[in-house]
Amino acid sequence: MAEKKNTPFLAVIWSLLERLSTQIVSFSIGIVLARLLTPNEYGIVGLTTIFISLSETFVDSGFANGLIRKINRTEKDLSTAFYFNVVVGLVAYGVLWVCSPLIANFFNEPLLIPLVKIVGLTVLLQSLCIVQTAILTSNLNIRLQTIITLCGQIPAGLIAIALAYNGWGVYALALQTVIAAAIRTIMLWGFAKWRPHERFSKESFKYLFGFGSKLLGANLIGTIFNEIYSVIIGKLFTKADLGFFTKANGLKNNVNSVSSGIVQKVALPVLSKYQDDLPTLSIRFREVMRLLIMIIAPLSAYLCFSGRDIIIFLWTDKWEPAVIFFQILVAGAMWNPIGNLSLSLLQVVNRTGLILKLEFPKKASYVVIIAIGVQFGVIGLAVAQFFINLVGNLINLHPTKKILNYSYMQQLFDVVKYMAIAFPLAWVTKMPFQTEIHLLNLGLAFALFVPVYCGALFIIRDAVALKYFGKVTAKFKRKA
Repeated sequence: MAEKKNTPFLAVIWSLLERLSTQIVSFSIGIVLARLLTPNEYGIVGLTTIFISLSETFVDSGFANGLIRKINRTEKDLSTAFYFNVVVGLVAYGVLWVCSPLIANFFNEPLLIPLVKIVGLTVLLQSLCIVQTAILTSNLNIRLQTIITLCGQIPAGLIAIALAYNGWGVYALALQTVIAAAIRTIMLWGFAKWRPHERFSKESFKYLFGFGSKLLGANLIGTIFNEIYSVIIGKLFTKADLGFFTKANGLKNNVNSVSSGIVQKVALPVLSKYQDDLPTLSIRFREVMRLLIMIIAPLSAYLCFSGRDIIIFLWTDKWEPAVIFFQILVAGAMWNPIGNLSLSLLQVVNRTGLILKLEFPKKASYVVIIAIGVQFGVIGLAVAQFFINLVGNLINLHPTKKILNYSYMQQLFDVVKYMAIAFPLAWVTKMPFQTEIHLLNLGLAFALFVPVYCGALFIIRDAVALKYFGKVTAKFKRKA
């Protein structure tokens, strides 16, 4: 019975539900917090992001993906990964504590000293539950992770709202992150039912580090470039500019996390089963890629054209300068699923060294793009992010055509087809709804766009759409 519950199709559905439900909760909490706090306060907390993200990348070190990929993993592998993650977590938090005055001096913001120390606790908490998360992911138990995530988000958000209402300002945002991480860690220990039982194994460490070290290098480079905007905007522009950009980027990440979550929690463990069968792996890979874009393209198109209504409805007029950033960033993030999936393929076939090699041409082009973009202010940096996503993910496609004999033209056709359908339809269905009642605009545009988009897929007889629509229909018929 357990086997039936954790099928790849249900895992995709639960991963999608997890991302959507957590984003809905985040939206709801964010509505209240954005009305209680200022763009400047969001900007200050946003300055901590790059340092926390770098620390969390070190803590994971690619070991989680190594555990997920290894079909015959042992208790020694799990215990070794746990001990390593915890030690690195302690070291990373110690470095953040010591360096917090230097960070504050660099940005000329004294509040960063206590903020870095508080938010840095999430690094420690993450180190305690990486193995539990990897076990649940490899077993495709996304349902439990969904419940745990929501159980952390909701009380943490409510506490943050109470603190913000009582004038805690930036500390409300900082403590929200820590409380959510603490609840998640406690629940994972309680429900994942795993404890370290073996000693540290040099043999296990050699495998995990051999697999993960290349991922670590690639992820570090990627994290630096992903978060470099916070540094540039925080240093060269105002904290309010950073606040607008940070909120827009966070809203964009709600879309991006849907695809990245499915890739990480479903695609990697599912595709790993076919790592020794390239013909089947090629078929499954192409199907997953098309399914991802089929979902992400219409979601991105709808959010892009409805960006103004969304932001003003959620956060009021004071956040309207974030609209243009959000629209540009959403359009760029739409390319991320294909890049993430291609990198997952390299992990499946144990070519993590190639992932690191791909970072060098990507980052060389990123430097040029950012240098040009910064000349045109914060909007220029947002446009630069669009081209960074486009160029980087096109580079990520290169190994796929060789490993699976899946050509550039086939990949681009599979991706662009859904974009070419979604964006014109989203624009046409949005045009009639331009009232000053933002929620009405959003609801009517969505209600018209979704059936029109699904109808278009039926008209062109898209194979992936017909397959998965058929599965959903069959499931409902069985229940009836």
